[in-house]
Amino acid sequence: MLQQIHHTIANMALFYTFIVGVWGLVLFLRRRGPDGNFNGAVILAAGLFAVQAIVGLILVFLGLMPANGIHFLYGVSTFLTIPLAFTITRGRTDSQASLIYGLALMFLWGLSQRAFDTAFH
Repeated sequence: MLQQIHHTIANMALFYTFIVGVWGLVLFLRRRGPDGNFNGAVILAAGLFAVQAIVGLILVFLGLMPANGIHFLYGVSTFLTIPLAFTITRGRTDSQASLIYGLALMFLWGLSQRAFDTAFH
């Protein structure tokens, strides 16, 4: 049951980070900074990864380990990426902030793909 939840959240994160990452890059190309809607979407992405981490830790405590140990590195990296992007932007609202968030979310999209692959292989 928990494995299925973890798997479902991983799928959600995969698609969600791609969509929000493209959104951030489009904002940058249109020379716009992140607005309230975009910032809310980024916060939801961070929350999604936080829930994913909690479920993953519960699975580990239950003795269910991923197929490859590097899965943990991907998990920690996904959890830290959005706070790092916020630290880099320091709350700025210019188009460069949109670029940083867009690239961070595209990075998360790639990490999510790799984490998904290492969970089973």
